[in-house]
Amino acid sequence: DDKRLYEILSQQKARLQSSLAAAGHSTAVMRAASYYSPVSNFQDRIAGIGYFRLVEELEKHFEERKEILKENLKKLMLLIFRPENLFVSVTTDEKGYQGVEGRVSTLRHLLYQTPIQTGKINYDLQQRNEGFSTAGQVQYVAVSGNFKEAGYEYTGALRILKVILSYDYLWMNIRVKGGAYGCMSNFRKSGDSFLVSYRDPHLKNTLEVFEKTPEYLRAFTADEREMTKYIIGTISDLDVPMNPYAKGELSLGAWFAGVTEEELQEFMASYKRELAHIYKMASAKKAFRARQHLPHLKEALEACDRDMRADIEELKQKYGIHY
Repeated sequence: DDKRLYEILSQQKARLQSSLAAAGHSTAVMRAASYYSPVSNFQDRIAGIGYFRLVEELEKHFEERKEILKENLKKLMLLIFRPENLFVSVTTDEKGYQGVEGRVSTLRHLLYQTPIQTGKINYDLQQRNEGFSTAGQVQYVAVSGNFKEAGYEYTGALRILKVILSYDYLWMNIRVKGGAYGCMSNFRKSGDSFLVSYRDPHLKNTLEVFEKTPEYLRAFTADEREMTKYIIGTISDLDVPMNPYAKGELSLGAWFAGVTEEELQEFMASYKRELAHIYKMASAKKAFRARQHLPHLKEALEACDRDMRADIEELKQKYGIHY
């Protein structure tokens, strides 16, 4: 039905115009990462600005391209809806699970099993430095890159860095001084990283703040109390109450990553015990130094803090902590 197909394209275009602008920070990060990351490039093609441009082009030239579009949609159905592509995640109690396996088995037999020939996606990875205008009066400014391509590895310090930036540097400069509604950062295991502002009245000033992040980090210092706050904030992000839906999402992600719940819980419990021991020993050491009434007590206490941070870093390296 050509008429219905055109209506679907028009609806999809309208929805994308609304959703991409509403989640402008996510859209900006995805687009920026698509310059160098095959995964983000693919995501942009199927759910981001790249996909919007495709839908917009198909709607504009529908009459000339409708036959090719219908043929491609049929090919996609054969490629996607296949037994080997089926994954099912169910979060329920034992009673609710009854009959699920039978229904899944029935569904598998209804999927396409016609032999197919697979191909390879060619990714057009290149630096673009784009800007996109919307009807809104605010901006979503993002910069992105991959630290592994620069020769660095993922460590637990990066998860703590995310908290430090969120509560200090980005918050003060982007949110408080700049007037943006929010600001975020992330450093992923893949190496993909980003800084982004949310509903931001500035562009140039925000980019200058982003560019000065390395300068802030090189000069960064924190006492024991501050570092404890950052680390607790990091751990609390990982250990939050979850509803059934969130538990299901976590379970599915862990399954794909090959991590069991028992392994994760045991890992975190062991790490927290050793981390608590480091804090306990550091506090005892500082109390001992204070009782000695040393002439350079401040320097001695700062040395204790440095030793504590070094012990924490060694502990993270030992466990290969990813937060």
